[in-house]
Amino acid sequence: MKPHRLEKMFNPESVAVLGANEDLTSVGGRVFHNLIEHGFAGPVIPVNPRHERVRDRPCFKSILDVDGDPDLAVIATPARTVPEIIRQCGEKGIGSVLVLSAGFGETGEAGARLEAEITDAARHAGIRFVGPNCLGIMRPVHGLNATFLGAAAPAGKLALVSQSGALCAAITDWASEHHLGFSTIVSLGNATNVGFGDLLDYLAGDPKSDAILLYVEGINDARAFTSGLRVAARAKPVIVLKAGRHERGSQAASTHTGALVGSDEVFDAALERAGVVRAMTFGQLFAAAEMLSTGKRARGRRLAIVTNGGGVGVLATDRAEDLGISLTELEPKTLATLDAMLPPYWSHGNPVDILGDASAETYGAAVAACLEDKNVDGLIVMLTPQAMTGPDDAARAIVEAAKTNTSKPVLACFMGESSVAGARTYLSENGIADFTTPERAVEAFSYLARHRLNQELLLQTPGPFSDDRKPPDVEGARMIIEAALADGRTQLSDIESKAVLSAFGIHCTQTIEAENAAEALVAAQTLGFPVAMKISSPQITHKSDVGGVRTNLASGADVRVAFEGMVADARKARPDAEIRGVTIERMASGHDTRELMAGVKSDPVFGPAISFGAGGTMAEVLRDYGVAIPPLNRVLASRLIGRTRVARLLGPFRNLRAIDRTAMEDLLLRLSDLTCELPHVEELDINPLFASESEIIAVDARIKVHRPPVTLVPYAHMAIHPYPAHLAETSVLPDGTQLTIRPIRPEDAEIEQAFVRGLSPQARYFRFMHSIEELTPEMLVRFTQIDYSREMALIAVVNEGGKDEQIGVARYVINPDGESCEFAIVVSDRHRKQGIGSLLMKGLMESARYHGLKTIEGAVLADNRDMLALMKSLGFSVKHATDDESLRAVERWL
Repeated sequence: MKPHRLEKMFNPESVAVLGANEDLTSVGGRVFHNLIEHGFAGPVIPVNPRHERVRDRPCFKSILDVDGDPDLAVIATPARTVPEIIRQCGEKGIGSVLVLSAGFGETGEAGARLEAEITDAARHAGIRFVGPNCLGIMRPVHGLNATFLGAAAPAGKLALVSQSGALCAAITDWASEHHLGFSTIVSLGNATNVGFGDLLDYLAGDPKSDAILLYVEGINDARAFTSGLRVAARAKPVIVLKAGRHERGSQAASTHTGALVGSDEVFDAALERAGVVRAMTFGQLFAAAEMLSTGKRARGRRLAIVTNGGGVGVLATDRAEDLGISLTELEPKTLATLDAMLPPYWSHGNPVDILGDASAETYGAAVAACLEDKNVDGLIVMLTPQAMTGPDDAARAIVEAAKTNTSKPVLACFMGESSVAGARTYLSENGIADFTTPERAVEAFSYLARHRLNQELLLQTPGPFSDDRKPPDVEGARMIIEAALADGRTQLSDIESKAVLSAFGIHCTQTIEAENAAEALVAAQTLGFPVAMKISSPQITHKSDVGGVRTNLASGADVRVAFEGMVADARKARPDAEIRGVTIERMASGHDTRELMAGVKSDPVFGPAISFGAGGTMAEVLRDYGVAIPPLNRVLASRLIGRTRVARLLGPFRNLRAIDRTAMEDLLLRLSDLTCELPHVEELDINPLFASESEIIAVDARIKVHRPPVTLVPYAHMAIHPYPAHLAETSVLPDGTQLTIRPIRPEDAEIEQAFVRGLSPQARYFRFMHSIEELTPEMLVRFTQIDYSREMALIAVVNEGGKDEQIGVARYVINPDGESCEFAIVVSDRHRKQGIGSLLMKGLMESARYHGLKTIEGAVLADNRDMLALMKSLGFSVKHATDDESLRAVERWL
């Protein structure tokens, strides 16, 4: 496998500093000093036309004059000089650059033009650069300090990526005393070229980094960010702190969904989709850093607390309840052990209050007993300074007790200052994170627990795909929207909105427009009483705000009176609005009906987000809703519903029957399809959405649209690449069986597992290169819930007896270099020699070309002669693998 495209940036063998000098108060001088003094083993080359020598080293006038090709160039020169330097680096063949210089987009229009110029120069030269306007990068494990900080961070296993140089400086200064070590520190600056997505992709596979901390102020590339998060979070804990959680002012929104769903909530939804944990404050990020630096991981969220003060135990319990952390019930065996060692009036439960006169030996014994308890996933040990308790001795006892079970995290909270300072230092030196308050200790444990919970949620797989409805009429819906845009409108009418929803299989009430009272009466008689009447005006979105809704009209007389009154009220409330008449709908309410809401809002960063919650005119006051990033599957739709308070009312409740939960999930899935296929939709609101035991029906709908930008990238408006249905193809096998080759989807987990189980031992060995009976839950999720923007899996499916059966699969994963991919393929034993392997590989290569990849490569066992023959027939080169005689390396240019 080729090295990652950022490998030389983070593990360079030589570094050139452009702007190097001997003045430690300048950026160039400090960076040059740090590289030399902090242990970088390779050559550090000064480049500055104003100097002949810098610190007794020959100084070059230009990067073009340097002997050899440095792996990394660090630019600390005035902003106006940077574009030309980037071009020279490209000419020199340097592929990795740090631009520390300020004076770009952060300064205004002129600086933005300079930033665009260096971006263009780097793109033409094939250069990846961090910055501009950044602090630089550190790799303490390699002695690389390419920053202008005054001190280097200690080496360790944490990676920090921050858009704030000040936060990097603060954490670096704080790290030493807290025995915190870093594998990598990156200050992104303006993140013009290398962004969060690139760095997450690199750090996910970095063996030096066990956990990742992110400080985020803004996202430039939502798809790269989301994709990188999903990859990294599957491999190691990722904690994110985002600045700017609250917007200064609410912008006008034309739908309830637009008014409810804010950018920060969409950001939360994106993190949840990736399985990432969010910190809400700077202090919480520090707590997460200290906890993760110990290398311990929790197996669940069951917490035990040992304390010598009841009050602080209560404070910790309250914070645990706030965070959804459960204080576990200790096993009877543990309680008996504690009974034998503690005074009769100890708490006899969790928290374990060992009382104020507890000795160091009591602390150690209580800690050991709790760690042995099978119901305990983690332990917080708290100490308040008391005359009978020696903090230093207690700390030593806790460290020794923690060694009896190293698989469970132990956290400490020694409250106070001078009397516990030595004990805190001892705890930190011995790998036990210490916190000054009960709340901070509980928050730290919650990061481990939530990471574990997120990983468990990611392992949930949806059931088999079953959708017998007709495909959506995407083109018809698009034509309705285009007609409105051509008419100069961005707001669809009620009838147009419902027509778009109907095109995607969403059941809506029938609506008839009426310009006058007579037409309204005819419409009401046609639909049948009772009816609802609503004002029709392109300028009036929230109809009830102007008295524009009348319900339960039971007769023709009611209709006539309501028409006259409603039109008069609307004209009085909105004299500027064009009143086109009214719309008439049959009343859809019933005894068991719940009034809900579903909608879509297009976030400026992450694209469309789907919301679900309590509906009606009070939706914005109740603010009971959940948000999810599409595309959705059934598991994600169910979780979206479950996050709301109104979800408790959807089951049987008093004299109400349960709604059709499956039908509600279907509606959310159809809404997901709509958001994927129609980038025109800016806001969409179904409110009210009536749900009952027998039906889910959209009673009122509003859609706001815009003309999407022209792009060659499919689904460019989505943060997560949706299912690429266009890659599906059908053909006929020699025996007449119809074969479908299509991308895999999460709902294929069952047939994928059955396929692997049905392979012969030899076929499984040829595919996985070791003995395997079936896929583990982790493998099953990894193989079916794929990121289509960085990998592809095509499955061959036949339908037998009305049920899909998988008979082959070919997949590739894009290599870290971003230009090649590694593939694997296997076909069921009883369907070989029918050309299925050729069809799968041709489809896979076409997908790789579509993604702009240059080569496809793989490893095949030398004994797998049929596969080697297939590779040769498809134009692959076949060579002996350099490190293993039993393997053959196959490769083909695309």
